[in-house]
Amino acid sequence: MKSYFLSKSDFKIAQDCPAKLYYKKHQYPTSTDQDEYMMMLADGGYMVGKMAQLLYPEGITIEGKTDDAIKETELRLKEKNVILFEAAIQTKNKLIRIDILEKKDNKLRLIEVKSKSFDSSELQLCRQLGEEYFKGKWGDYLEDIAYQKFVLQEKFPECKIESLLLLPDKAKTTPIEGLVNWFEIKEVTQSVTFRGVEIEFKGDINQLQTGHILELVNVDPQVEALQKTAKENSALYLKALAKDEKIQVPISCGCSGCEYVVRDSNHKKSGFEECWGKKANASPHILELGQLGNVNKKDSRIDDLISRGKVKLSDVPLEYVTKENGQPYYNNRPYYQLTAKKEFLLKDFAEVIPELKYPLHFIDFETSQMAIPYHKGMRPYGKVIFQWSCHTVRKPGAEPEHTEWINIDETYPNFRFAEALMKQLGNDGTLMTWSSYENSMLKDLYKSLEDQKINNPQLKNWLLKIAKHFDGDDTSIVDMNKLALKYYFHPNMGGRTSIKVTLPSVLLATKSKRIEKWLKADKIFDKDENGSIRNPYELLPHIDIFDKAEKVKDGAGAMRAYQDMLYGKHKGNSKIKDEYKNALLRYCKLDTLAMVIIWEHWMNLFKKR
Repeated sequence: MKSYFLSKSDFKIAQDCPAKLYYKKHQYPTSTDQDEYMMMLADGGYMVGKMAQLLYPEGITIEGKTDDAIKETELRLKEKNVILFEAAIQTKNKLIRIDILEKKDNKLRLIEVKSKSFDSSELQLCRQLGEEYFKGKWGDYLEDIAYQKFVLQEKFPECKIESLLLLPDKAKTTPIEGLVNWFEIKEVTQSVTFRGVEIEFKGDINQLQTGHILELVNVDPQVEALQKTAKENSALYLKALAKDEKIQVPISCGCSGCEYVVRDSNHKKSGFEECWGKKANASPHILELGQLGNVNKKDSRIDDLISRGKVKLSDVPLEYVTKENGQPYYNNRPYYQLTAKKEFLLKDFAEVIPELKYPLHFIDFETSQMAIPYHKGMRPYGKVIFQWSCHTVRKPGAEPEHTEWINIDETYPNFRFAEALMKQLGNDGTLMTWSSYENSMLKDLYKSLEDQKINNPQLKNWLLKIAKHFDGDDTSIVDMNKLALKYYFHPNMGGRTSIKVTLPSVLLATKSKRIEKWLKADKIFDKDENGSIRNPYELLPHIDIFDKAEKVKDGAGAMRAYQDMLYGKHKGNSKIKDEYKNALLRYCKLDTLAMVIIWEHWMNLFKKR
């Protein structure tokens, strides 16, 4: 009979949804399958892991295949005092790899290293607010450690075990300039099953140990409270693994976030299709309803429909998406999904026009953040603002003018970013954005000038004037996403209003030759077999990395590209750095051009009223 075991990653995914354990073990593809190196780079997880190990210089790394790692771990733990990295513990078909395991006599310290940050100055308040609040912040982590402790205690019943998290602490600032550059990627082992990243530390170990940004947090009470659940659930999961059976889970609106929604050559049906059967093919599907979770909150009404086999969007009664007085709610999006058959712009859009002062500056920022601070004085996950794009329309009907700025140096760019933006925008006109994010970044820039006592009164005054710092402040920033939520709807948007959804919907509807001209000028224009304009984000250029064609077409991709370009494996590769730079410039430019296109379309609709 085929051997089986329950790893901590198995336990974690089964806690999210027991049915996923079967899909994971049978290697069903997921929508999140991607370059794991780039994902690790995105939050600096590999650096946090290396830093954690450097804080324990006596630590021994357990290497090799699973069977060898288990034997090596057992041999090492016979010593009176020892510290192990990636200790392999197996007992009764349960297997865990512990990030850091410290043994002193018969006491064990189980240390789980995570790259997610926390603020130690708020820790006491969290504990005072109660265990439920605490679990709400770290629920997944606590379940993970609870399973590890259960297995470790089962293996060593005579030992006393202390459970700890080792995390980046946002209450700390680094005294080290260029800390991120002390960690260099030497080798990336990449295959169907990702194995790891080899990191070389090139800094001062003594300086790191006194100036690191990690903090140990004891979570014994929270982990102890989860021990019974960990024991019971692991028994359930092991039983299913032994029989090679899928644990049956009732389908519900919670399935809307399932990652097992794709197929491959070995799986003719996705995991989602396996669970939902014929109900997976309803179109438009009930899981596409905007504000799905909020609508379901009242009496689990969507789950009730699903349990009765009503899984089409049209099966949702109108009263589910209206208030008791019959008025639509949630910005009307779910109501429009059920009732609107064509695109429209509400007449109340007219109230927006008088508030706008030309020139209109359509702006977009790109930022990066990592667990390890980039520069001296920064905290974990402090933001580096490395790029802006701006399309300016000087007067109604004028052609958009494009300007841009990007940082490709290993220096702190935030204030240079702000000065370049101030020079471009000046004090006149209206700033058009597609979220409140740009306003938040401008506020942060002002705060950084204050915190670091930078003597630049012109920039400080400009940031103070241009951004909304407090409720009631006047600002020249207009959030177009809020305008879309309030005034605009296209059936293809469903309940969503992101720019990546709104632009393709607008392009389906527009007949504007000006819009076609703008797209052609940027070489991102094409039509499909039906004569509709293709989504320009899908026409952005690829970058060949790790024998894979990667594309910068969203904010997360832009951040990963920037991090790899300056701090990752390819920072010394001038060819790839140039490709990254060009891809970032084209992507950010498209974001602001998209806003111009949407605005042009809205104005055309408004004029036709």
